[in-house]
Amino acid sequence: MTLHPFLTEAQIAQAIALYEEHGMDAVDEICKRVIVPNMAAIDAKIGQANDARYLAYAVVYALSSVSEGN
Repeated sequence: MTLHPFLTEAQIAQAIALYEEHGMDAVDEICKRVIVPNMAAIDAKIGQANDARYLAYAVVYALSSVSEGN
């Protein structure tokens, strides 16, 4: 999974910072600070309505995969 299709570089950087600070517990912060404020743009990019919490879990999963070298 890549984040670029629905997050900007700035949003990815913000998510990375939150992940580095909170680790696998970053879901709530990423949801609140990155996903929810940008939900309309994210939905438009993906082409459908999405669940903010699910996307936050997906972001944490993607970041954890990168940090583990997967």
